[in-house]
Amino acid sequence: MAGAHRWGLLFRTLWIAVFTPILIGLLVGGIFGHWVFLLVFLLWLGALACVLRAEALNARARSQATPGPGLLGARAGWGLLALVLIFGSAGLVRAVVG
Repeated sequence: MAGAHRWGLLFRTLWIAVFTPILIGLLVGGIFGHWVFLLVFLLWLGALACVLRAEALNARARSQATPGPGLLGARAGWGLLALVLIFGSAGLVRAVVG
């Protein structure tokens, strides 16, 4: 079980490392540029939270011999919500900035 915890920690760290430069850029763009990037920053922060939740559910699914359909569906739902937030933020920028 210790190995699974270590992998989960590694995956969470990697997700945070992937999202951090994007979030910093959006925050700086929102403060010094257009206000819409602050809203997009919040959407991407929500997407990161969804991805981290899906990763936590993935770790729980990996620890079980046969994960149930509810667990797998919840994991897929959090991943889908993250994608909706990311693509929705692109639509928001396109609608406001042009």
